[in-house]
Amino acid sequence: MATFEIATRFDAPAEKVWDFVSWTGMPRLTEGGFFTKAEFPAGPEIRPGALRRVHVPEGAPFTERLEEYRAEDFYYRYSLVDTGPFPLTDYSGIVKVTPAGSGCCLKFGHTATLIDIDEASWRTAWAAIEQQVFDFIRARV
Repeated sequence: MATFEIATRFDAPAEKVWDFVSWTGMPRLTEGGFFTKAEFPAGPEIRPGALRRVHVPEGAPFTERLEEYRAEDFYYRYSLVDTGPFPLTDYSGIVKVTPAGSGCCLKFGHTATLIDIDEASWRTAWAAIEQQVFDFIRARV
């Protein structure tokens, strides 16, 4: 099991950044090309057990299940119930926005068991994607 975290600071209120990364806000990220579609098989529910299917430009979609959601804390935890094209299993992720004066900090993190890829290679690939997400949000808030 490996743990990965990445965070950055924004010169924007937590609410504005949360609009992009909340459980139901993720479809906004499709504009950046990271994902081609984000859909909710049972509708955009915010409750433990809710599913979100995310399509990527290359490969099969992956499916996330919401495990815990605290909008008042700008936080949620989720797991992958179908890892799609990713070389991992037993994935658990978090999204956290922390107010910081007039700005905020955004953190993405996950633990997973990697398959046929070493930690350094996964960390590099994952961090590059998340940095693109940070840049996309920064240009819009």
